[in-house]
Amino acid sequence: MRIFLLGMGWASIGESFLAALIGLYAVWIIGSAGWSDISMSVDTLLRQHIEFILWVKQVAEYVLPAGVVRWIFGLPALIYFPVRVLLSCAIGYGALFAARRMAPSNEGIIS
Repeated sequence: MRIFLLGMGWASIGESFLAALIGLYAVWIIGSAGWSDISMSVDTLLRQHIEFILWVKQVAEYVLPAGVVRWIFGLPALIYFPVRVLLSCAIGYGALFAARRMAPSNEGIIS
């Protein structure tokens, strides 16, 4: 369990850096357009500017209910990405904190 929590913690924190980069890119795109499209949705950002990660939406459509996917990808990118970064950091920190409290074990080690 400790190994799982460590992996989840570091993956969440690492993912938050990627989400922060995408959020900064969204700020740059919207800012360079004169802030006229400040409510650009996550879906529009992915479709028009970051097509190579549009597969994320396909995974979400496979895993989540359609209404949830529409809601998430319809959110303004300038709201979604900062919230995502904060939540990912909080989840990662919580997982690492829980892993630290557990005693090290010989999980997964073959004797």
